[in-house]
Amino acid sequence: MDRPFAGRTAAVATKHGKEAVLRAALEPVGLAVVVADVDTDRFGTFTGEVPRKGSPHEVAERKARAAIAASGHDVGIGSEGSFGPHPSAPFVTADVEVLVLVDARVGMVVAEEAMSLATAAAGRPVVPGEELAPWLERVGFPSQALICRPADASPRCITKGIVDRSALEQAVARAAGASRDGRAVVETDLRAHLCPTRRAVIAAAGDRLAARLARRCPVCSTPGFGQVGVELGRPCGRCGVATSEVMATVMGCGACRQTRREAVGGPADPSCCPWCNP
Repeated sequence: MDRPFAGRTAAVATKHGKEAVLRAALEPVGLAVVVADVDTDRFGTFTGEVPRKGSPHEVAERKARAAIAASGHDVGIGSEGSFGPHPSAPFVTADVEVLVLVDARVGMVVAEEAMSLATAAAGRPVVPGEELAPWLERVGFPSQALICRPADASPRCITKGIVDRSALEQAVARAAGASRDGRAVVETDLRAHLCPTRRAVIAAAGDRLAARLARRCPVCSTPGFGQVGVELGRPCGRCGVATSEVMATVMGCGACRQTRREAVGGPADPSCCPWCNP
């Protein structure tokens, strides 16, 4: 693999723990990874105290630029995870992890992402003293940390990062006592440094980013040439009607902004056709 960033350092805006998977993923292209002193909670929190403003890509880029400003390095990486309906199975929740790398030296911005169904947000109401062992085993506690909050959505008495039974019992008692109905809600803490399944998806996004960075632009030779979009409408192999299948991939450079269209070979399967399979 080409090592276009040999001798350079990327500052990552993240909580400690996530940087390890990025360090392993990006070492093959020569990037050393360090943690920047950035309060990432100001860009939004999973528990909702601070709403996220903008798309995951926009937020990840802002984090990357904040990492550059805080560290003095000219390469920054930001990541952002989000949970929502899977694009082809809307009743299934997917975890999408976005990584954005900004190279201030050449004015380059590149992004990659990975998606998984393995990370699931889970929660349940509970009263003090209730037995939770089967549920805790199912969500992977204590490797998977937990959050506890009052069941009436009160912003008081929210405890995050719970990784042992004693702390969980105390948090449930506090949250239930602060709730009007005397119940607490226990849920998975989806912050990446406390969520092993999310870290695995971030590692996959890191591998995709490394592969992209190893590919140079055919025009300006800047690393990071890769997919920036798609064209839909591949014709049905039976009737020729345009489908929603990908017809071409649009490849682009994050520095010179040159793009190139790469057609997808072969017709679409008739099962994807709005005429043959309405």
